[in-house]
Amino acid sequence: RIALLLGSLSGGGAERIVLELASALTQREYTVDLVVCRLEGDLVSEIPGGVRPIELGTARRSTLLRALLRLPARTWLTLLPLMLRKPLKKIRALPLLELYLRRERPEVILASTHVPNLLAVWAVRLSGLPIRTVLKQDNSLARSLADSTDPLRRKLPRLVRLWYGQADAVVAVSKGVADELATLGNVPREKVHVIHNPIDTGRIARQAEALPDHPWFQPGQPPVVLSAGRLHPQKDYPTLLRAFATLRRQRELRLAILGEGRERSRLEKLTQDLGIGADVGLLGFQPNPFAFMARAAVFVLSSAWEGLGNVLIEALACGCPVVSTD
Repeated sequence: RIALLLGSLSGGGAERIVLELASALTQREYTVDLVVCRLEGDLVSEIPGGVRPIELGTARRSTLLRALLRLPARTWLTLLPLMLRKPLKKIRALPLLELYLRRERPEVILASTHVPNLLAVWAVRLSGLPIRTVLKQDNSLARSLADSTDPLRRKLPRLVRLWYGQADAVVAVSKGVADELATLGNVPREKVHVIHNPIDTGRIARQAEALPDHPWFQPGQPPVVLSAGRLHPQKDYPTLLRAFATLRRQRELRLAILGEGRERSRLEKLTQDLGIGADVGLLGFQPNPFAFMARAAVFVLSSAWEGLGNVLIEALACGCPVVSTD
């Protein structure tokens, strides 16, 4: 039995990759539990057949406190001030994850993203069971947590340094992420393994054959510049919009961005300020982005940082030329 741990099933790259792994492991006749703090998000409908979804939910604060007090003092002293100020929804799944481990006793747990990674190490420690613990780091630790105003995220680098090294192994999606884990994350280098994210090229090819239900991608239309990813500061869409505005003055073309997020209103205002509102489409979450990639003139990644840009590989698999920041 393999437990794959996530916070939720939002439409991000890390979540998509875990679903890919779940599908492949099930096909190889492993028993797979997809364990999530909250069973919500755009990808819930894409849970592969044969994979058992398990929603942990939220424990009471008093239950969480009792669990945290069983961890070393440096950990609960770091988290205790936060508990008094905010709900810490994902952290409050800790006692319920420990109960799951005691009940189901998986041979291995593979977690992905910062908070689930910590939850996995803590829950295995509290359970006292010999469960192999593997953490997956999908993004730059320093860049993704820098300048965060969220109180928990500001504490994460300290908690990472205290706990990531306790796992049996840590998977980094690129060499840059691996080097950072060894230096900033205090993880022994021999525990860090670089494994690039899997891309199912056969599935992508099949889905790319579908026709997008959008007039810009029909034959005879002007070229479309495409981007995809959460509407989040990491993706630096303002730079892309300004670059597109410059190019739009020279030739007729359009810009489509696939994805949803908290930056939508800011980006919509910027498109109007730049005078490109009629030629920019924020198309929201799309369950089949490959149909768009296969018909775009160029795919652009404007991110300020990435651990490994899955959408770049997916665009290349669709035969779409790519322009990217370094």
